[in-house]
Amino acid sequence: MIRLENINKIYQGKDIETQALCNINLNIDCGEYIAIVGTSGSGKTSLLNILGAMLHPTSGRYFYGDIEVTKLSQNKFNQFRKDNVSFIFQNFELMDRYSVYENIEMPLLAKGIRQRKKIVEKYMEMLQIAHLSKKTPNCLSGGEKQRCAIARALASDTNLILADEPTGSLDGKTTDNILDVFDEVHKIGKTIILITHDQKVANHCKRILTIEDGKLHE
Repeated sequence: MIRLENINKIYQGKDIETQALCNINLNIDCGEYIAIVGTSGSGKTSLLNILGAMLHPTSGRYFYGDIEVTKLSQNKFNQFRKDNVSFIFQNFELMDRYSVYENIEMPLLAKGIRQRKKIVEKYMEMLQIAHLSKKTPNCLSGGEKQRCAIARALASDTNLILADEPTGSLDGKTTDNILDVFDEVHKIGKTIILITHDQKVANHCKRILTIEDGKLHE
């Protein structure tokens, strides 16, 4: 499904350049459940953003199936991300002015999908937040916000789900509940890649990758 060949990412500062990723080679099969672990500044967020087509590598090649992502024009690059990738963020990235229902509906509106109600209700039920459909994010707990963010990602119906420290701001019990949800998502065949500082969360995944000073190890 995913193949990275000699991926490098260099950030140019005024007087210095920083190499965030160094010759990353990686193969990921469809349906894998992967944790990427590393200290702050190790390059894991840069790697996740390249996988999610949020960031261009400085050099190297990224293949997603038969698509060479690194050769796409900017418009097609953006379209690839919209069609193939869903993100789950540590800070949830929910729209405060909109209800749970409306937050989950947003990617469907962006894709011009008409039969939205059934899809939104399906994932609210799956994430056990149907009773919160009219609530706004400021009325939700951290775990409820994360469930809403996961439901939004699933509603997009992409094969690749990327999660950036998805349990980083949650307590232990809520983390366990969210990991149970990820297990269910994995069972329906989605490819999940998450970055985490929490070894317990990493051990829950089926494969663990470690990144240190921009270099990937397994």
